[in-house]
Amino acid sequence: MDNELDLDLDNIEADAEKKLAIKNRYQQLSEKVIQGNIEKETLTKAKAEADKKAEELAKERDFFKDFSANVSKYPSASEYQDQILEKVKAGYSTEDAMVSVLNKEGKLVAPPAPEPNRPQAEGGSAPTIIEGEKTLEQMTPAEKLTALGEADRAGTLVDALRGR
Repeated sequence: MDNELDLDLDNIEADAEKKLAIKNRYQQLSEKVIQGNIEKETLTKAKAEADKKAEELAKERDFFKDFSANVSKYPSASEYQDQILEKVKAGYSTEDAMVSVLNKEGKLVAPPAPEPNRPQAEGGSAPTIIEGEKTLEQMTPAEKLTALGEADRAGTLVDALRGR
């Protein structure tokens, strides 16, 4: 009977050691999971910061490229480059930011409107401008009467009235 009691004590001690080992193993695995989550969060934050920095640098690069192209339209923009850059970083396009800042400062001068490119007749020293056909809304009453007379002489007026 002594042997039976000793066996039970040995089994209890072995079970206690196994339970303690299992508990330690669970604790180690929990710590690894927690540590892994912390590392993952740190990497995610670092990646987000790096992406944000890269996006800001790309915006700044694009700004300087567009700024130099648009400064010819708005010569006084170079005085307000920093303010324009802030607007571009906020989401404006370069030209919109230029117009906004210059308008706010009262320095906005509209670029000159391009002159319409009209065809010119060849030859001669004086420029001869050929104007295209005017619409009825653009014609004066005298021009309308002249055009009506020409159409009647050419016979196109009768054909138009007959529906040909």
